[in-house]
Amino acid sequence: MRLQFPLEVRGAPPQADRVALVANHQSHLDALAVLAAVSERRRREMACLAAKDYFFERLPTAIGGSFFAQAVSFDRTRYTELRRWSRILREQERGTLLVFPSGSRRRSEAHDAILFVLAKSGWTIVPVAIAGTAEAWPVGRAVWRPFRRIRVTFGEPAGEVPTKELAAFLGEFWRANA
Repeated sequence: MRLQFPLEVRGAPPQADRVALVANHQSHLDALAVLAAVSERRRREMACLAAKDYFFERLPTAIGGSFFAQAVSFDRTRYTELRRWSRILREQERGTLLVFPSGSRRRSEAHDAILFVLAKSGWTIVPVAIAGTAEAWPVGRAVWRPFRRIRVTFGEPAGEVPTKELAAFLGEFWRANA
């Protein structure tokens, strides 16, 4: 990643045991940019929620997503998936989870349901703003454009933000930093 794209990192995730990095989503490079921006220890324990219907329907994309972006399947078409992930998250004692709550590169607003699950599961929610990846690999383009500048900004944990206001809080952070 760093060989093809100049990467600027602002801030850092906290040293908490269970951290959910909640980021805006604009390109296939987003997960790779965040993985490149965190420490090696955090990178080894990180998983990235990825759309089952997009990344896990065909074997090549499933292998690529799992190998390069540490992707785990999230079925965004089934309501029961939230219940399943709620249980999984409550059972985890430590880890880092990268979540794109918009659910798509074409949508900018966060879905409240996944934010609610994260908050109620006791994970530290950290806003992450990613800038430059839309230019480096635009939606609809077959390959990326190397040497575009990418910036990843980690915000302060959203600990005091009421659950109902998380989506608005994240939207403001993303607009100010992406």
